[in-house]
Amino acid sequence: MSINTSQTNFNDISIGDELIELNKTETQETIDMYAKVNNRATPTETDEVRKNLHTDPEYAKTGIFAGTVNMGVATCGHMMEALELSFPYENLSHSKFSMRALEPFRPGDKVTYSGKINNKYVNEETGKIELEVELIGTNQLGQLIASAQVTIPEV
Repeated sequence: MSINTSQTNFNDISIGDELIELNKTETQETIDMYAKVNNRATPTETDEVRKNLHTDPEYAKTGIFAGTVNMGVATCGHMMEALELSFPYENLSHSKFSMRALEPFRPGDKVTYSGKINNKYVNEETGKIELEVELIGTNQLGQLIASAQVTIPEV
């Protein structure tokens, strides 16, 4: 069963239930746009190197990714957007989120974010249900680019 935002009753959610999938395609333009938003303050030398590492095609060729990639915080944003398809914001605003980037998200990549419920239990302190969700991003080559563990409380 796919979970959707209208399903706010955590009693109806089961271990193994799947989240609604989200597809994202990255382009150099979207990488550049995020860099502009992310670097509104006057950049320090460290900020400038970080920006170039991700967005400047010539500089990035010599970096660890051998080309431009999106910033990891953008991938976190995509993952939160995927969660919002299945859970109300009220629940997500109280969640615990831990993401690990595994492969770069490059211009031209199409990534599918998918997830499922791995555990469901009652928090002894609050008496409310909590869900443990595994969320992954997989590119068009079948490579796992990111993985997140999320604990979402009933509110």
